[in-house]
Amino acid sequence: MQSCPMKTADVLCSDDDWASKCPSGCRLRGLITQTDIDMEKKLRNVCKMAQINHDAAEKSMTAMTHMYSHNRRILVNRYVSELKFVEYAEGLARNVTSLRERSSKLSQQLIKLSQRVQKQVEELYRTEVDIDMKLRACRGSCHLTLPFSVDHHSYQLLQTDMDQMENTLFQKWRTVTPHEDIPHIRLKPVDVGPAPHAEYKSIPMVKKELLTQFEDIGQNRIVLEETEN
Repeated sequence: MQSCPMKTADVLCSDDDWASKCPSGCRLRGLITQTDIDMEKKLRNVCKMAQINHDAAEKSMTAMTHMYSHNRRILVNRYVSELKFVEYAEGLARNVTSLRERSSKLSQQLIKLSQRVQKQVEELYRTEVDIDMKLRACRGSCHLTLPFSVDHHSYQLLQTDMDQMENTLFQKWRTVTPHEDIPHIRLKPVDVGPAPHAEYKSIPMVKKELLTQFEDIGQNRIVLEETEN
């Protein structure tokens, strides 16, 4: 550059004017060298910016990978919890249905037993009344009679209590509906939007870490499904 100074005012020339108007080879070499230096600076700046952008992209992808892994664990745990919750809910529904059926059968048995006891109490009451009447009729002719009396009040209280118990059992039996289905808890899929773009899937980090926006994890919502009955 010191031996071949630039002269930017030179214009293009024809073959006839080569010697008189055109710059010397030394000046042309200086211009070419200066142009090479400018282009090299620009290329270095481009490469530098490209490296900065590449490092920033790598940093962003690394942060996204950590975030993806963290959120994936949360989604997987939630998905497993949802499956267990639905499974336990189904088991609870079966147990409740079984308890309803058993409760209905026991209520019917108690009602039948109560009716049988009531008949036996009525029969016992009639027997005691009949014995009392016979003893009263025998007092004039019998040499010896034993003191005996019917406790009518106790029988009335017992009858009242048994009627109340039977009504209570009957009402409870009517409220128990063993054949009525219990609403079931179900998982229904949720629309998560369109699939990832092909360009996203072509990113090396995405291919390596399988960052496919949780395509393999079902997104659901819990609903209470009413039965037709």
